[in-house]
Amino acid sequence: MPFLAKASLKAPILGSLNSGPPPRARALAADPVDDLVVPAADGKVLRPAAAEFDGLLPFNLRTTVRPLVIAQCRTAQGVSLAVQWARQHGVALCGHGGGHSYEGFSSCAGIMIDVRKMDAVVIDAANQTARIGAGALLGDVAEKLFVKKFALPAGTCKPVGIAGLTLGGGHGVSSRKFGLTADNLLAAKIVDATGAELTASATQNADLFWALRGGGGGNFGIVTEFTFKIHPVDRAIAFRLVWPNNFPTAALKKWQGFAQSAADELGFVLVMSGGQGHITGIRCTGQYLPAVAGQTLTVSALRTLLAPLLSVGNPTLTTRQFSYIEAARYFAGNGDPNRVFFKGKSDYSIGALTNDGVSAFISALRNSASPVAAIFEAYGGAINRVPEADTAFPHRGDTRFCIQYFAEWSSSAATNKNVAAVRALDAAMRPHLPGFSYVNYIDLDLTDWANAYYKANLPRLQAVKQQYDPGNVFHFAQSIPLPV
Repeated sequence: MPFLAKASLKAPILGSLNSGPPPRARALAADPVDDLVVPAADGKVLRPAAAEFDGLLPFNLRTTVRPLVIAQCRTAQGVSLAVQWARQHGVALCGHGGGHSYEGFSSCAGIMIDVRKMDAVVIDAANQTARIGAGALLGDVAEKLFVKKFALPAGTCKPVGIAGLTLGGGHGVSSRKFGLTADNLLAAKIVDATGAELTASATQNADLFWALRGGGGGNFGIVTEFTFKIHPVDRAIAFRLVWPNNFPTAALKKWQGFAQSAADELGFVLVMSGGQGHITGIRCTGQYLPAVAGQTLTVSALRTLLAPLLSVGNPTLTTRQFSYIEAARYFAGNGDPNRVFFKGKSDYSIGALTNDGVSAFISALRNSASPVAAIFEAYGGAINRVPEADTAFPHRGDTRFCIQYFAEWSSSAATNKNVAAVRALDAAMRPHLPGFSYVNYIDLDLTDWANAYYKANLPRLQAVKQQYDPGNVFHFAQSIPLPV
């Protein structure tokens, strides 16, 4: 998992924005927080001394930005009151669900609008849809959906929030079969910059709906509820291939070729780790789903599908047959329960890495000054069959995989060394990759970040921003800029 926050966000001078007059005209309290009133039915106001306050801070311990106040909301009305208060007082605002923004953008120096209490999951089995509150966490969503034998393609980390994942696209081990989380979005309810609640769908506020499917969290408002298409599921086989550490070149070359042509029923990642003169791990983990829920899965059929990977380097293959939810728990591991220090960076490969690119990567990984990992997440299948312009998420078509460079550590004293190691690995690959990036691995190091995240979809996203947030109320270090 990964995230981070660098500098505190400055509160915009909202009185100068062209987003309409302040919502109330009465005299303001001496302490602005005294003027923030959220009825108990709609939530509560948390000041820094509150017992719950620190538990809502971003997951990444590198984050240093603490909010002035937290509005912990139970309803869309609570969110609306918080947005209106922020506008009236000229205070920066941000939304908060799981708190896993890589750069800590789920916190700001103003008001954090927390929706974690809005976590209901309501299943319509007949229509294969679910309404999910924006504060729901992925582990809870998976558990509740599987009670009715359904699933939503999503990431594997249990405490990640559904909102941030969906709004940035959302890939996971079932996405090659079922698509991105955002591809399964049917509608969203969102509180806009005026405090009004809108519905975005294919028939209502369609441009906003397009933007919410991959345009990044926090850019257009605060989502309070999603409606998703969900998929019948039953059984799965989890698999793990481990190569000897002296086969990095052969394993990577074979894996990236396999990623292009693998069956949709396979979802998988390659994780390579190294540093300080050694390659320390080469493994491919993944999941095998039946073509249709309920069909019998066999390890022999899986071995046939994995034959290209098994043909090089004599890897060890282990398999476990599970119910779908047991597989989800297996991939989640301990669920990342504790806040940690980490740094992540990402890119995409359009086609395969060249021989020079593979050599540069392995050399940089082996010689990293600190232990680092590279996570190659296979695309293709249902992800790539969606045209790049159909949703705001643009990394489709010939995209072979997303690569994430990642390090995690336990002491602030190790921060500079570990961050430098991740940046060095990324820098070594700059001549060999296009310089794109996954917005859910948001990265303050990027200079041309808007084009890296959104590619040719950026101008349309800017037009949607102009339409729904002309005063740039939802503003942070890498929020979608208004058109010039």
